[in-house]
Amino acid sequence: MTGEMNVNSRGKGTRRSSQQTQKPQVRNNQSTTLFGNNSPSVVPYDSNSPKIPSIFDINEQSQYKFPELPGKKENTTPKVPYMSDEMRQEYNERTIIGIYKGLSNNRITKKNSEDLVKNIHRLTYDNYKYAFRSFEAAGISLTDAVMNSPHLNTAQKQECMNYLVDLGKKTADYGNQRSDDVVPNMKELVKKYEKADLTATDKKRLTADFKKIVNRSDTLTTEIPARPNGKLDGTFKQGNTGDCWLLAGIQSLSMTQEGKAILEKSVKVDAQGNATVTLNGVGKTYKITARDLKCSNELSTGDTDIRALEIAMDRYFREELPDGMADIDGNTVSKAFELLGDPNKTQVAYGQNVQKVISYIQQTGMKGKASVTGMAGNVDPRDIDATNEKGEKVKMYNAHAYSVKGADNSYVYLINPHDTSSTIKIPIKQYLQKFNLISITDVSGLK
Repeated sequence: MTGEMNVNSRGKGTRRSSQQTQKPQVRNNQSTTLFGNNSPSVVPYDSNSPKIPSIFDINEQSQYKFPELPGKKENTTPKVPYMSDEMRQEYNERTIIGIYKGLSNNRITKKNSEDLVKNIHRLTYDNYKYAFRSFEAAGISLTDAVMNSPHLNTAQKQECMNYLVDLGKKTADYGNQRSDDVVPNMKELVKKYEKADLTATDKKRLTADFKKIVNRSDTLTTEIPARPNGKLDGTFKQGNTGDCWLLAGIQSLSMTQEGKAILEKSVKVDAQGNATVTLNGVGKTYKITARDLKCSNELSTGDTDIRALEIAMDRYFREELPDGMADIDGNTVSKAFELLGDPNKTQVAYGQNVQKVISYIQQTGMKGKASVTGMAGNVDPRDIDATNEKGEKVKMYNAHAYSVKGADNSYVYLINPHDTSSTIKIPIKQYLQKFNLISITDVSGLK
């Protein structure tokens, strides 16, 4: 393959997930599996195409095995000063999880609902987050569980939801963080219980809001970010949000002259440290205050201009719900290119066609191109012989996105958004065995 790349279709890619092994999903009863001998190597762009699952995609049929409850750890987590002794009381977390699981199916009992109302007030700073993540990992939306109970009246549902929102505020408002950019929106959604059930869109936004404050309260201590300067002139590390797809795309674009220029043109900074971010692919502009940048510790650290792009993208997702998603916590390998660059010049390949894209990169180099790659959540990455510039072994992750820096006859060179200061090299044979998805975009002509 020489000259022009012949992959001319786009498809869905990857969403970041937990590090546990997971099975690929197929939407709308499609018979095509994500990977395997019968999989087409390239598929047309289709919002219903199979995606690598994230922790929030798993359904009841996944037979999720609940993790062992964490033991009591002394002096390992900072105490939130405004939690009362009563709120700190221990409770049986497995019982609470069982209650939510019961509320999500047809075998709902009045006793379960009564226990829910009683035990919801035993949630504390620590088990609040554990419980939320456990419910979601089991494929049970916490907000759906509360709202779907036939034994809770409107007032009780509001009581549960309001308590969770207020507890989220208390856990997020710690150190140089805040919740006033999230909680007011959540309270407005909860008020809808007074009139009618939440719409499907409302529920997605409320779940996204919960995830945000949980992620933020998991990041109690991070360095105060530097003032942005409108330049992508530093490395960065992914934070406590599953936006590897976005950060890998930004990193890939920034490694090209054209891509870096369009990204820096997207971020304008004033003397007070406020940023105005324009998402060129969708024509949306957002004002990001200095306080927004300082207090969003669930996002990346390092180059603060990258954090400004993350915040703008997250606001766009919450407003517009592209592909039905209300936040940046997981997406496809091509989505960053579609939103920040030119979707008409962006292509995705998976399965056997990954090799064709790598061959194209080997022959033509990365000039004028940006690329993001990933592997499925059911792929075991532990035996990959990945090393950094010092020859040190590097841990690889499934269901995770990486920037493609280049490829030669022996290795594929990647950058992990967990830390963009280092380049990873993987033997090309292992890369082709493990990595199932790759996107590539032509950045020439970007303005």
